Amino acid sequence: MIYSLGIDLIQTNRVKKALNLWGEKFAAKILGEEEMEIYRTKFNKVQFISGRFAAKEAVIKTLGAFMDNRVHFRQIQILNDLYGKPYVHLDGEVRERVMDKEIKVSITHEREMAAAVAIITGD
Repeated sequence: MIYSLGIDLIQTNRVKKALNLWGEKFAAKILGEEEMEIYRTKFNKVQFISGRFAAKEAVIKTLGAFMDNRVHFRQIQILNDLYGKPYVHLDGEVRERVMDKEIKVSITHEREMAAAVAIITGD
């Protein structure tokens, strides 16, 4: 059963401007600890953060049906499995609200745009 769906699209130049202005402080506002470790290894940091930003916005939109308050970016981490497939890791408090449901996410990006879709499914 599908419970909720979210989608987001972002212009990568917005992320580039923010990174140029605030540097790693901007990244730290968007990314969780594990994501920050990955970010530091990336050659194209703008593309990485743009994709994660879009994915987190999409996830936040799906969580709207389950949450009383807006979820902060750092309460969501978009990580990758051994094959590179992205998956969603939620903070304990947020995870408790969606209980036994699964959040699936897909990310795409190119030079000027990044997009993501998230879906909450369950029995």
